[in-house]
Amino acid sequence: MSETQWLPDAAGITCGGEIEDQAGKSYAVRFLRAGRPGTMITRTAYPVNAGGDHDGPFVVRVENEWLVCGNPSDPGGTEIWSDRRDEGEVGSSGTAAEAEDAARDVAGELLRDAGSLTWDGLPQWDNNGAEQ
Repeated sequence: MSETQWLPDAAGITCGGEIEDQAGKSYAVRFLRAGRPGTMITRTAYPVNAGGDHDGPFVVRVENEWLVCGNPSDPGGTEIWSDRRDEGEVGSSGTAAEAEDAARDVAGELLRDAGSLTWDGLPQWDNNGAEQ
């Protein structure tokens, strides 16, 4: 197994947490880096109302979070460094329910896409906020 390889964790697709602007359930997949315990990438797909009103249209947004922690069993509680960014929006749906279904489908695609992840697993900022 290559030290640069990212592998999906055993949980597969899980319900993601609350994200501002979401218009339905979010779905997350987590990847662990072989050879670097405590290093993970979480990719979350969630529906968003792109129209600004209750009628839509709705799109799926993907958020990426990179995390280094001291204890992989408690990543949030032992976080050393993290960063997150929106990857962009995918597709368009007429209803929030359709967009939620599409978000789950996108999470499935993300789960199969571990080979595209290229982060080396090292924090990109030191503890003083300086770029490394």
